Amino acid sequence: MGTHVRRATREQRGAVLVFFALFAPVAVLFLSFVVDVGDWFDHARHLQLQADAGALAAAQGFQPCNDTTIYSAAGQYSGAASVTTPTGETVTATSPLYNQQLGGTTQANIHELINSPTYYEQPSPVDSTVKPTNPCAAEMVDVKVTETNLPWYLRMLSLGAPSAHAHARVEILERTTSTGSLPVAVNDLNPKSIEAYFVDEATGEQLSAGGKPAAVALQRVGPSGGLQEWGSSEPYGLEVAKPGIGVRVAISGRSNLTGSMSADCGRSLVICYDLSSSKVGILHIQGWSGNGSGSPTSPIAREVTLSRGACSDGYFSSTATTCEVGVQAHVDVGATPNPPGLTVSAELAGKQFALTYNTSGTLSGQWTGAVTLAPGSGSNQVNLQVKCTAKVTPSCEKTKTTKIEGVQRSYAAGSNSGPIQAAFLTQGGVPGADSFRVCESGNEGEACTHKLAVTIDISGNLQDAQSVSDPLYEMRLSETGSQNQSVECAPVQGSPTYANGLASGCAGPYGINPTLTCPDSNTPIDCVRPATGEKINQIGKGMNLRILGSEKPETCTSPNHWKEFTFTNGVPDVSPSDPRVVTVFITPYGSFGGSGKSTEFPIADFATFYVTGWQGSKGEGFSNPCQGNGDDTAKESTIVGHFIKYVETLAPTGGGGSTCEIDSLNECVAVLTN
Repeated sequence: MGTHVRRATREQRGAVLVFFALFAPVAVLFLSFVVDVGDWFDHARHLQLQADAGALAAAQGFQPCNDTTIYSAAGQYSGAASVTTPTGETVTATSPLYNQQLGGTTQANIHELINSPTYYEQPSPVDSTVKPTNPCAAEMVDVKVTETNLPWYLRMLSLGAPSAHAHARVEILERTTSTGSLPVAVNDLNPKSIEAYFVDEATGEQLSAGGKPAAVALQRVGPSGGLQEWGSSEPYGLEVAKPGIGVRVAISGRSNLTGSMSADCGRSLVICYDLSSSKVGILHIQGWSGNGSGSPTSPIAREVTLSRGACSDGYFSSTATTCEVGVQAHVDVGATPNPPGLTVSAELAGKQFALTYNTSGTLSGQWTGAVTLAPGSGSNQVNLQVKCTAKVTPSCEKTKTTKIEGVQRSYAAGSNSGPIQAAFLTQGGVPGADSFRVCESGNEGEACTHKLAVTIDISGNLQDAQSVSDPLYEMRLSETGSQNQSVECAPVQGSPTYANGLASGCAGPYGINPTLTCPDSNTPIDCVRPATGEKINQIGKGMNLRILGSEKPETCTSPNHWKEFTFTNGVPDVSPSDPRVVTVFITPYGSFGGSGKSTEFPIADFATFYVTGWQGSKGEGFSNPCQGNGDDTAKESTIVGHFIKYVETLAPTGGGGSTCEIDSLNECVAVLTN
């Protein structure tokens, strides 16, 4: 019995040995396979890390943009000794190299192409989304890394492919969301639509034609002498049936207007000019009568026109100093147009200006002269005064004076005309179409309908600075109405005070409002509300803390570097660590000052601002010690500086949308998109 057991045991031990002998090579192969698979995944993962690191490091070269810096950084951080540019040139990477491939892979096997549609020595597939030009022009850095001459086991694991590939891309996109913005909103001076309305200045009612309101939409024409010109694409057929017709203009941050003055001027994001009265236009059309007979004591003003004189224009002038406007008037005083002892003068702003009767030349039969126009005085009514200095007729005795009211208007651009710096009417391309005979017996139908074109020039858009000599922009934070640019927000740090909002920014996140409609409940927040209350001390305290690190600093610890900057393609070489670089909200034209009532305004964009000065209340210990030490002079409750094109490349705090236009005001952000 024992012998049989011992024999069986020996037989089982022998079977195990045989099994082990057969399985051991398989186990070794399996273990080797596991190790190789892990090695392959490590190689592939590391190759992708190389591409990502190269793209992200290269993105730092976009502020300001330098192609050579981008190429060198892309190679250095992806562990490639050199990179190939879109033109086929080879650029040596900056040393030392980081993130080199695992396993002692030689540099001869690592190939990096920038903004190439294909991988190294591989004609397909073709990436049609890449822009095959230098990164600064393409506003992207597309990194394609290839490892060639793979070890046999890696080649086997990659289904026989002789190379491995990795791809990463950073694009410069328009910022669509933001956290940390300064609690300041700046109205965009670039309107989306402009409408001109023809109104009866006696009543303020809009005229109509064919049952429709008399209005014409203006289209953007383009730049004109530093201004933006808008004009009607087609002349408008206006029936002149009133003695005084005004041309009121609505400028809006909305994409379209209705043509109805009462509807449009009652909406938010719309400002209608002149601001002083709904009856007053920035342009005036005189409607005069050709019927009836005048006399020295009952004179009739016929056609009265204005000429530019020393002003920029007779009907609408933008001037910083007092200037003269020429007056030409046909005055009917009876059979004898200029009897002895009769004088005619023009009146403007309560002052009389003598006119002279012309007996020959192109102005024969007209009384001519000039009136003085004060700068910024808005709408100025021109009257005529006929006076008897001797006995002309039994009823026209010495000192007998007759005034003819409102024969014309001359407008001097000022606070009530907003950004409008020029305005004129033309007929058939001829300017000065501001006086016509009214519709009456003997002048009816087409004879009293005139095809008029309206043109205005408005002050330029907000623009990024192009040099250190560009003019300052002033933000007013403690004014009222449309002058106040401060907004409410919950600060990133501290209690909900305006000072903490200035110091740490608005927590948000905030986003661009696609519909320009407020209020709404969208996420992220896309509407802002004006901040109310006294903020003089808050401004100095908050800005001191943000830029100088203390509410009451004694020295200028973060000086103004504006004069030291150089610009490359419109982008200054601002350090990303400079605390004077801030983000502000951009709201549509008409926000904080439109005719319509609203308590919230949509965010249209974000912009970067470089602060060169600020000031709170000088008597409360929150003064800016940099004033007089390199900062630009700022009034109390203001921040001054320059809008700049800036690319956020370090730890972006906002998402990106469409490609960021370098020549536009919007803020750019580097985004890893692939």
